[in-house]
Amino acid sequence: MGVKLNIKFGIEFELKRVRGTLAKLNWYNMHGYNPKLPKGINAKSSSEKIRSIIIKEFDEKRYEKVRESITFDFLKIERRFTQKLKEIFHKNIPTVIFVSLTNYGVGGSYNPPDTIICNINNKKYIKTVVHEIIHLLLEKWIQKYKIKHWEKERIVDLILNSKKFSFLEYSSWQKNYYGAERCVDPLFDEDFFKSPRKLFLKIKSTRFSRG
Repeated sequence: MGVKLNIKFGIEFELKRVRGTLAKLNWYNMHGYNPKLPKGINAKSSSEKIRSIIIKEFDEKRYEKVRESITFDFLKIERRFTQKLKEIFHKNIPTVIFVSLTNYGVGGSYNPPDTIICNINNKKYIKTVVHEIIHLLLEKWIQKYKIKHWEKERIVDLILNSKKFSFLEYSSWQKNYYGAERCVDPLFDEDFFKSPRKLFLKIKSTRFSRG
C-alpha cells in the first residue's frame, strides 16, 4: 500500500499560517528566508485586518488547480516513492500525509507526525511535497541528535538527489547551506543508506569534537 495524500486548503488555515509566519519572522530573517505575507500586513496588524485581506486575496480556483496538479504528479511516483521510503524508514511511514496548501509563508513546511504545507507560489509543487515528506520522516533523528537547520536541509536534498531517488528527477538544491555541506556530505555518502542513525550520530560527534 502506497502513501496517500489528503490535500486541503481554506481561509481559516491561511489565517493560522500568517499568524505563525509573523511569529517566526526573526527566525526566517536570520536563516535567509523571505516569507510571503498578505499585502500590507505586518507584525502589528490586527487579526481582523489579516482576515479581511486574506479573504480578498483568496482565489479558490487557484488552490484547486494546485491540488489537481499535485494529485496527478504524485500518482505517477507513489508506488516507487513509497517503496524507497520503506527501504530506508521501514514501517515508520504514515499511510496518509495531510497536505495544506497556502498562499503565504515560505515555500514549504512540515508538522510531525503527518502534515506538510506547500506554498502555491512555489511552482515546483511535487518537489516541495516530497521534500517535506522526507523532513517528516527524519524528524525523530533531527530532534534526538540536535541537527542544525542547514544540516538537515542538506541531508534532505542529498537524499532526493541520490541515485535511489533518481526517478523523481528532483535536481533541486538550496542556494546556500552556509557551510553545512562540508560536514554533512562526506558522512552522508559513507553512512546514510547503510544506517541513517549512524550518520546523525557522527554529525553530532563531529560537531562536538570541533568544539
